Amino acid sequence: MTLLDLMVLQRNDTITGLVEDVTTSAPEFDTFAAVPRKGTFYEVVRRIAFPTVGFRKINSGTVPGKSAYKKEVKEMFYLDALINMDEAIEEGDDASVGSAWMNEASGVFRQALITIGAQVYYGTSADANGFSGLRAQIAGQIGAGGTTNSTTAYLVWMDREQGVRFDVGRGGAFTLRPPMRQQVADPNDSTKSYFAWVSNLSSYLGFNVISDKSVWGVSGITSHQTNSVYDQAMTDSVAGKLISNIPVMRRDNLRWFMNRTAYGVLQQTRTTINLASGYSLQPADAAGRPAWSPRPTTCEGYPITLTDSLTNTESN
Repeated sequence: MTLLDLMVLQRNDTITGLVEDVTTSAPEFDTFAAVPRKGTFYEVVRRIAFPTVGFRKINSGTVPGKSAYKKEVKEMFYLDALINMDEAIEEGDDASVGSAWMNEASGVFRQALITIGAQVYYGTSADANGFSGLRAQIAGQIGAGGTTNSTTAYLVWMDREQGVRFDVGRGGAFTLRPPMRQQVADPNDSTKSYFAWVSNLSSYLGFNVISDKSVWGVSGITSHQTNSVYDQAMTDSVAGKLISNIPVMRRDNLRWFMNRTAYGVLQQTRTTINLASGYSLQPADAAGRPAWSPRPTTCEGYPITLTDSLTNTESN
């Protein structure tokens, strides 16, 4: 923090406190299951095929078979966020909007959730030092029609044991340590130093797709219209086509993740469903406009989670 930051934080209304204008929502870490782990990696074995089974004639044999297995390593990656605050800033703080240190600490925690949210979908494209994302591990997808400046709605198997989950190393630690006073180097002059309060938020974090066919998506979603019709939209029809590709054993405990664009056009397409003759399937007002569809909470029976972690700038 700088002296200008301190001046901004001084002499403010103590009843109002700090006004939070950062509105990015990243619910992924609160939504997916998180499993504590002792170390920083572990191994799983997956069965990928059953033995051969068939009928046989009397006095005739059959070919013996066996299951096929595959071993995989599941990793956790080190998340690290540093806080350095010059002791002069801490001593000059009037705490009119709360402790400057606590404001920084809460900001680091919230930004960590935003960083994790982006990593969940875009993986090493978001941060090369982090875990692989859903985009690289998708089992299958249906295109909504868009190619550039589009977004994707993900349908994910949320099973805690064998679906998609977070793994948290070091026994599940997601830690912001108490601040400690120490001497730090002047970033503008390596020959100088000063005392500061320092800490960091850290965790060994993995995001792992345990079993195959756990991640599906509708890609190429935009708000593009042709003749007032959304033709690159997230629709119930497209969602149904995607689900038709999902094995029956993966159809329990699925959840959609989509951003505001996908959510908005889904509601729009539900509102403007018409017969070929132009007659509305829903009650119309005096001007002939169809009734506005209720806020989408599910799609094809599966709940929807809204997130800002998915962008509108994808290329498919």
